[in-house]
Amino acid sequence: MGHVVKELDWCTIDIDTTNGFVFFQERWKYEWLLTGALSAWTYAEKKKFHDSADRAIWSAWSFKAKLSVSGTSAFARRFIGKGIPINLDVRWVLKDQHWDVKVYKVAKGTYRTSNVNWEDRIIEFDTNDFDVKNFENGDDPDTKQIAVAHEFGHAVGNSKHVSPNRGDEYKPGHVNVHDHASIMNHGNQLRSRHFQTIIEQMDTMIPDTTFAIKSLQ
Repeated sequence: MGHVVKELDWCTIDIDTTNGFVFFQERWKYEWLLTGALSAWTYAEKKKFHDSADRAIWSAWSFKAKLSVSGTSAFARRFIGKGIPINLDVRWVLKDQHWDVKVYKVAKGTYRTSNVNWEDRIIEFDTNDFDVKNFENGDDPDTKQIAVAHEFGHAVGNSKHVSPNRGDEYKPGHVNVHDHASIMNHGNQLRSRHFQTIIEQMDTMIPDTTFAIKSLQ
């Protein structure tokens, strides 16, 4: 087979059926915006933002999960019992984007409310979204979070518009509201459920093949 690729309006999923590897990528087209009387964006600042976003997402999401596979396909039979790694990535593009990404330059120590509009494929960030935010008292690393990594979680399908039990887990009434360490709550830990939308798409890509999360780091 080689590669089985699925192009969606919010991502590209590439299953390397020879080596047992999954590559997930979103193409981001940026709009560079200002708040107040701040100076215009330079290319160096734009590159620094994207590189920082790429690193934050890589650190939080890439190669943190291994997938299991079952079924009767040749691919499933070959890789059954083996952990299949998944790499999640964002790419800066000028056209043919999956997501329009609005980035606001803000003064140090100030913040806008970053968000993901799933239906319109729009993400909004500010330049301080790499600051570590502590949502609980004390110094527990599992209640600290980087906004870019959290918002990326929405962009990979953790949205109430996909399913009522996906999206921001810290909101009152959510089934996982007490899982404070979750990256979709107030923490930085991944859960198997955070890959569910991706897996649902992968399950349509190779006949007689079903994927699941085997392990998480």
